[in-house]
Amino acid sequence: MSEQRTGQARTVVLHASDKVQDVQRAIDSARRLGEAFEGVRVRIIINGQALDAATGLRPDRLPPETTVGVCAVGLANRGIDAAQLPAGIQVVPAAPIAIAQEQFAGAAYVRL
Repeated sequence: MSEQRTGQARTVVLHASDKVQDVQRAIDSARRLGEAFEGVRVRIIINGQALDAATGLRPDRLPPETTVGVCAVGLANRGIDAAQLPAGIQVVPAAPIAIAQEQFAGAAYVRL
């Protein structure tokens, strides 16, 4: 696979929902996206069963320009207190709204 580079900032939303392992897949994908596309901004949105991985996230180990948002509705449904999340993990009101906002602003969307 050839690398593609561009000076234009772009955003990619990686959506981890089904499995705990999808969160690590999203982090790995964010790293690869950063290597392939200079200046890419990656936003990982987590909901559903994948939220079980949220309390173990290490924001300091995320690739550059990568942020993580977790669904408040999903946290409540799974009995996870937002206070248990590491500093730097953002709580979004609802995953579909966060994803739609990014897409309306021109982001690419990838469901893992």
